Amino acid sequence: MSGIIRSGIGGWTYKPWRETFYPEDLRQKDELSYAASKLGTIEINGTYYRLQKPATFASWAEAAPEG
Repeated sequence: MSGIIRSGIGGWTYKPWRETFYPEDLRQKDELSYAASKLGTIEINGTYYRLQKPATFASWAEAAPEG
């Protein structure tokens, strides 16, 4: 058997990460794009807490690289 192992994070809007993971001058609205450029997967756990607008899903897809 073989497979693919992917590493990632469960969300991307964590205040403590602004002091450690994200560059100091990165705008909060650019955090998803930055995180997606560094990690193979990101869980969108916001859908668990409330319904999201179609435009929100579109903006998340636009911020992340293809695939």
